[in-house]
Amino acid sequence: MKLLSVVLFAIVHLFPTIETQTCSTSVSKKLPWCLPKNYDKKKPPFLFDDEGQTMNIHYAFSIREVSEVIDSEQTLEIPMYFTVAWTDDRLVVDQTHRAWKKSTTGPVNESTEDAETLKLFWKPNLEIYGLQEFKKHNILNEMAGLRISRSKVITFDIKVTIVISCQMDFNDYPFDDHTCFFQVGSYFYDKNSVTCSSEFHDPKSKSNILERNLQHSVKFKKLRRSRGVVRLQSGEYAACGFEVFLRRKHEPLIYQIYIPCCLFITVSWISFIIDPKVIPGRMSLLVILFLVIINVFNNVRSNAPSSGSTKLNAIDGFIMTCIFMIFSAIIEYALILSIFTLKLDEVEYNINTTKPNIRDRICMILKNPRRLDIYSIILFSSCFAIYNFNYWVFMDHGSRAR
Repeated sequence: MKLLSVVLFAIVHLFPTIETQTCSTSVSKKLPWCLPKNYDKKKPPFLFDDEGQTMNIHYAFSIREVSEVIDSEQTLEIPMYFTVAWTDDRLVVDQTHRAWKKSTTGPVNESTEDAETLKLFWKPNLEIYGLQEFKKHNILNEMAGLRISRSKVITFDIKVTIVISCQMDFNDYPFDDHTCFFQVGSYFYDKNSVTCSSEFHDPKSKSNILERNLQHSVKFKKLRRSRGVVRLQSGEYAACGFEVFLRRKHEPLIYQIYIPCCLFITVSWISFIIDPKVIPGRMSLLVILFLVIINVFNNVRSNAPSSGSTKLNAIDGFIMTCIFMIFSAIIEYALILSIFTLKLDEVEYNINTTKPNIRDRICMILKNPRRLDIYSIILFSSCFAIYNFNYWVFMDHGSRAR
């Protein structure tokens, strides 16, 4: 019995409790607001509304930045101040209390309370669609606050870092762009019971906030109207939020990948100038270039995000074209070596030089294999120039992603 008394004493005195501010004569004189004795925090306020109006939840998103974009997981991390406000008419408010007239604990007409006081009230059961992680921040206590206004509006504000999923399409990498949606709404009550409104503060509107150095340029937009309702099997739910537009910064890859690959192709054309009989010099040049560009392709594939598609993305297609160009130069040199090895250049051909047909032109090449080098350098350079012109001018790499 003595042990039981000690345990009860420890529970009462050592563990923190929240004092229920139910309305009484003594409490109503000290506090600007109180809860009626029949207050049920398990029931939403709109159930006690005689007019049967829907309840509106207001959200405010004060966004700091997009701190991280993980391509492999298709997620982005957003630090923000997340604010939720709703009206509970069941509260009893002393309109003549001095707390409403002076900004002693917060703005005028608002009473600032400890965040733990939220446990006394009914709270909306919220869902953030595509939520992966909801990180709260703590120092001495949780970085959150609660305010109750004179008009019975309960406002809860908390500093969080939210990780949400975003459907990304990497088929046009590194020219890809993505639109990610942050949507929050009621988890249980549909749009017939709970509606929402929202506002968000774009960090780029503040000149003193610097943008984090990411692989993407980031823009924030208001949530489009078509995304204001989430349709699920259980019903239609009102949703509010914002959009995050991500566009990859492809300029570094132009200097790291595209320009070196173009230089490799240009150097491979030098092999057409080298005497075909200098086999070690010409063959070693082409083989080294071929191995180098294969290594570039492997490095790009290891660093690029997985597209989940059977098609090559934009940069893979460009490098594969470069590989084919160098491989074709090797095949061209192999044909010349075959002519010399089989001594086809020593055979006498009947060639019509006045009006040569296709057979006559082939015989000219067999008689003088250096003609093939001349044709090749013109053909290869023209094809590569046309391909680059089409790749950079006409191809819209972002059309499928958008």
